[in-house]
Amino acid sequence: MKALEGIRILDLTHALAGPFCTYHLALLGADVIKIEKPGIGDDFRAFVREPGWAVGSAFAAVNGGKRSLTINLKSEEGRQIIRKLAAQSDVVVENQRPGALDELGLSLAQMRTDNPALITCSISGLGAGHERSHWPAYDHTIQAMSGMAWSGSETDIPSQGRGFSIDCFTGYLAHSAILSALVRKGSTGQGQHIDAAMLDATMVMMGVGLVRQMISGDRISATQPIVQDRPTVGPFKTKDGWIWLSGNFQNHWVSLCKVLSAEYLTQDSRFATNEARLQNKDQLRAELNALIAPHSAADLERRLMEEGAPASQVRTSRQTMELDWLEARGMFQTNQTPEGQEFKVMNAGFVTDQDGPSLERPLPALGQHNDEILLSLGYQTSDIARMRTQGIL
Repeated sequence: MKALEGIRILDLTHALAGPFCTYHLALLGADVIKIEKPGIGDDFRAFVREPGWAVGSAFAAVNGGKRSLTINLKSEEGRQIIRKLAAQSDVVVENQRPGALDELGLSLAQMRTDNPALITCSISGLGAGHERSHWPAYDHTIQAMSGMAWSGSETDIPSQGRGFSIDCFTGYLAHSAILSALVRKGSTGQGQHIDAAMLDATMVMMGVGLVRQMISGDRISATQPIVQDRPTVGPFKTKDGWIWLSGNFQNHWVSLCKVLSAEYLTQDSRFATNEARLQNKDQLRAELNALIAPHSAADLERRLMEEGAPASQVRTSRQTMELDWLEARGMFQTNQTPEGQEFKVMNAGFVTDQDGPSLERPLPALGQHNDEILLSLGYQTSDIARMRTQGIL
């Protein structure tokens, strides 16, 4: 039995942070009912589609394992369906514009009054309870607001990190909070409201760097590596790519010199200690560049790692997804679009000895589960046909 088997999630999310949260709940066995706009669907269904694909890659990445129900939330009958589902659900997750559900007459507070054991989770850019709560936010907006985009120098141009790191981490933080609330519910029988904000999540993500930044007097970026000045940490060019050295400590330095057949450098007074290497970092980098350049990145990675010196070939994402040990650990799940196109998605990122995370359903077609969900709520086939004709579904 999977951890969340028997748990129902009413998913009122769209775009990325919210769907990322509910995707990870689905991997743990929850029944996730995704509410979408009739005829349109989630904003990301068609967002940045690759040629020949019916859905966007961002949508495909985080919506497998769910059931899709299309509801026009502007219709009273549609809202009544949501209320019925909330009454039978364990968790409601939403990332609508702050206040939007209240304006529609779908207050989370009222849902919890009707179902006191209900857990509700709101995901937004800045969180509730202050005068800026209504401000819109995207991943890159929050990277700038949080200080993540600052390089540490007033003369540098701020830059955005890769991928959708803030959206995804916020979704994962919300998923973690929901698991905590479910444990609490098991002890108390009571629900709980969770307010997850992208800005708050970013501060958590940068926590170690922020403490260092405050101690240093704001001299360096919170996202700058702790050992960024060390000449034995960073990328070096090889004959066929790049390798990243992580020579943080003396034993790493000794092992690096051994693999490079340059043990003489450990006896050189300029490089004998970490302090000496920092003082002479330009000379040492020049030495290492010359020693590393003739090597193959893959071969050097293997030899350094086996010698206890942390290092990695700088891979493309595709190269990483081809690593056989990730495949063996179940990191990837094969999914398919409603049209039958297969693609790989990420699993939960951990392994258990039994009943571990996995996808139980393919990517849903828009409104694919309308009939089965509504029939389970007591609606008749004729009711469903009528609502479809009236644009409620």
